[in-house]
This record gives sequence, structure tokens and C-alpha cells, in this order.
Amino acid sequence: MRKLAGVLAALLVPAFSVSVLIATPAFGQDKMGKKMEKAVKEGAVKVVVENEKVKVTEVTYRPGEGSSSRERPARVTHAISGGTMMRILPDGKTENRVWKTGETKYFPQETFANKNVGKTTVKFLVVQPK
Repeated sequence: MRKLAGVLAALLVPAFSVSVLIATPAFGQDKMGKKMEKAVKEGAVKVVVENEKVKVTEVTYRPGEGSSSRERPARVTHAISGGTMMRILPDGKTENRVWKTGETKYFPQETFANKNVGKTTVKFLVVQPK
């Protein structure tokens, strides 16, 4: 009986240790993402047009404002007033995007958070098919 208990302990202790090591980074990323979401004030979103075919919104980000991480549908984005926006990807990587006033881009469906890291207010017109 003692041998069986020893064998079980020899198998369970390493297995438990490995599971803790694997799970710890995931908990850290989740907490970091939640801190980022709470730390960033949400930008203003105004619906301009919404019907059965399309949704058009005007999104305004003052310096330091942004949006939480979420899945965004395919869309066309037009910069009414440009600036520098930082995207925070689900894996924690960041990338800055400089928008020029009047610039228009198409984006496929994607998930990210963003933040205005520039010194000016950035305003977009976002068109999404329904």
C-alpha cells in the first residue's frame, strides 16, 4: 500500500507543478488585459446611420482614450481627423498606426483594443455591413 501511495505521489506532484507553470502566464495576461481595459477611458461613439444593410458610426478618441478589446467586424474606416492610435492585440503585442486626415482603409474582421497615444483628438467614420 505504501508503494502505491509513493508511486501516485511521484506522478501527481510533477503533474501538478507543470499545470501551475502552464496556467500562471494565462492568469497574468488576463489580469493585464483587464487592467488595460479599466485604465483606458472609452472614446465617444455616435451612430450616424443604421438600417438593415449598414451601420455607420462616428468614433472620437481624445488623447489617452481608447476602446476595450473586442472582436470587430469587417469595416471601412475613414479618418475625419488623423492622429496616432495604438492597437493592443490579444497576445499583448502593440503596434502604432498613424492616420492622416482624409485617409480611408478597409479592415477584415479582427480582435484588438486601441488607444489614442497622440496629442490630438482622432475622429473616424466607420462603415460596417450588416
